[in-house]
Amino acid sequence: MTINTSTIESLKPEALKNGIGLGLISLVLGIITSYLLVGTESMMTVFVVPMIFGLVIPLIAAVFFCFDLRKKIGGFWTLRQATSGIFIMFIVAYALSTAGSVIFNKFIEKDMTERIQTTVVNATSSMMKSQGIDEDTIDKKVEEMNDEFDKKNKGTIMQTIQGHVIGVIIVFVVALLFGAVFKKEKPLQPTFD
Repeated sequence: MTINTSTIESLKPEALKNGIGLGLISLVLGIITSYLLVGTESMMTVFVVPMIFGLVIPLIAAVFFCFDLRKKIGGFWTLRQATSGIFIMFIVAYALSTAGSVIFNKFIEKDMTERIQTTVVNATSSMMKSQGIDEDTIDKKVEEMNDEFDKKNKGTIMQTIQGHVIGVIIVFVVALLFGAVFKKEKPLQPTFD
């Protein structure tokens, strides 16, 4: 089977465009999630909102962008083309979403992280009280959560780099899985000799 080089070349810019779209969607959903979490005391909201806005909607958007990308390059692609196009799209989305989140948390809403952590701790404490758990156990759990948040917030540059390297590896693995799911090779044309 021959690989159409014009298809491969058109794949990269289209994957970049779709990655920007997916990254912006993820960034906006992340910001919405932050504001929704800060304004709640419900443990259900603390778990459900990030699940819907951080996983379900981005997954639906990623599926849509994968179909769109395949359609833009002619409707057919090999596993290699699918994986590379989806990887480009996902890595651009990851970079844009991560950079946007850092800018949002460092320059726009500087105390958002602490407010979200306080909300999570308070919601967990309220849930444990409603279940009749004794005060000492609740205090111990709250202290553990605060310690974990402090460790996360005081991470070193090396830990941050390591986290992003792991993130890129995860993005590649997910792109490979999506590539396997969304590949659609051109049917072989019978040749008559």
